[in-house]
Amino acid sequence: MGRRSPLARPPRPQTRGPRGIVVHRTTRAVPGPVVLATDASVGRKHASIGFLATNGHTGLRAHLYPEHLSRPRARVTVSELRAVHWGLKSVLAVCAGGPVEVRVDSFDALRYLRAWQKGGTRMPDRYETGLRSGGRAPSLVQLQMCVEYTPNLTFVHEKAHVGNPLNEAADSLAKLGLRTVRGAVPPDELPRLVPLWAAAALDEYRHTSDRRNLR
Repeated sequence: MGRRSPLARPPRPQTRGPRGIVVHRTTRAVPGPVVLATDASVGRKHASIGFLATNGHTGLRAHLYPEHLSRPRARVTVSELRAVHWGLKSVLAVCAGGPVEVRVDSFDALRYLRAWQKGGTRMPDRYETGLRSGGRAPSLVQLQMCVEYTPNLTFVHEKAHVGNPLNEAADSLAKLGLRTVRGAVPPDELPRLVPLWAAAALDEYRHTSDRRNLR
């Protein structure tokens, strides 16, 4: 039996609190190797991430992001990497050991991921690596360990806003989370919207793959 990934634990159920919004859901999977698309949306005081995998796992997370924690560019990179963390955490909980292709549209995030695969440990500028409340390791520290020690992970760049269904869905989910944490979308709408958007994107992805196979 292969080594189990550090992130191969079941994701927590949906929660919602005053500091942030979390929604994880599943929908009908697309057959074949798992492809995971992730994205982030960052404002001055808030950040949100979205992810969608072809095994049907999808979600978003949005929260306050105090300005002093990192410089603006690093804040975006941190959020992009957090999107990968939560997407992988959800995917590897059910398919640990299998191949997973992770698609990101941030070259900065991609550079960190590929460096971590080679054993690097450098973090984005001013990212605090001390233990969080309850002794929990920071998200990016967990991700670095996962990337270094989990086999069969591939990280590729996905050009944004060119119509790729998975990337577009991850982008839309991240923006939906940001709108929700800012108060523009009722949080109670998310359990309905997230799987609905994900299912539509996976249907489009499935049909696109079918058309390619017919050529």
